[in-house]
Amino acid sequence: MSLIIKRDNYAVVCSEPTLYVDNKSRGRSGHMTHAIVEFAPGKLIDFNSNCSAKRFWGHSTFGWVEYRISEDGGETFSSIKELPYSKESFYDGIHTISVEKAVACDDGSIVAICLRNDASALCQPWDTPMVIKSLDGGNSWSEPRELCSYKGRVYDACYYDGAIYALEFCNDGVEDFCGVKEEHIYRIFVSYNNGESFSELCVVPVETLGRGYGAMLFDDSGRLHVYTYNIKDEIHLDHIISDDKGESWGKADVCYLSEGIRNPQIAQMDGIYLLHGRNAAANGFVLYTSEDGQNWDEGSYLGHEKGGCYYSNNIVLKDTDENHRLLVQYSEMYGVDACVNVMHCWITVKK
Repeated sequence: MSLIIKRDNYAVVCSEPTLYVDNKSRGRSGHMTHAIVEFAPGKLIDFNSNCSAKRFWGHSTFGWVEYRISEDGGETFSSIKELPYSKESFYDGIHTISVEKAVACDDGSIVAICLRNDASALCQPWDTPMVIKSLDGGNSWSEPRELCSYKGRVYDACYYDGAIYALEFCNDGVEDFCGVKEEHIYRIFVSYNNGESFSELCVVPVETLGRGYGAMLFDDSGRLHVYTYNIKDEIHLDHIISDDKGESWGKADVCYLSEGIRNPQIAQMDGIYLLHGRNAAANGFVLYTSEDGQNWDEGSYLGHEKGGCYYSNNIVLKDTDENHRLLVQYSEMYGVDACVNVMHCWITVKK
């Protein structure tokens, strides 16, 4: 049954969630890896993880990355393919690999940004992020190379006006995934050559102690938004805007979110901002809507179950009538522990 969220100037329609990866039936779990990219019109690559259902109660990155290809705008998907770099790293036993974010460039190349997790831990500490590329729609991949020299987690990436922007929280996660030292800061790296190399664009001027996660978005006007999570105040999300692609920044503000949010993911579609992630109590998957990206509604819950394992991602696509729709991918618990399946949900905006 679909969910309809009615507001004064628009309505948001969320479809009944459907099962994308049935980890329960294969006795596995699947955390963190949810990158989705449209690399040609109607052609998608959709990543998921294949992780242990026993290690850390199913909440770890102990496994490898899989992906599937869709050639009909996300309606159907190919059989599972394994990401070679991830599988080889798993066999080596030093790092496990997650692909939380990826982008597609104007030349059709797919650039996957790889998080290197400590293979012996739940997921952190983290090493330096790596980049791999595919020039043939995911059939083959380049050798990995370092994105930058800072250890940490790339929480978001986007492709805008011919450049790749990557938001990294430069914190190795040895002590905590949130910032505990002054040197734990958010940096944006940019690539002007389709991911062949990256250079540091800026330090995002936001408070970082007690902060973690991150979301980034170029809006319809070309303004760059960055959002960060505050573990000490989960109902207020830090928010800062740049009018010149990260060269300078306005004053940081906070957004009030009545249900709170963890691991926020952001999108804009047909002029409406959409924000989703785990709620403050980490027991449900919540969606917020906004007309300005700063002031949000009271939130609505998606998903079939309650639980603390909702990692997610999204991508704006078009249906057969050229209308926009948002594909949301998220993990949802299927048992008493932290084992998860992977779900899909479609969102449309009506005005």
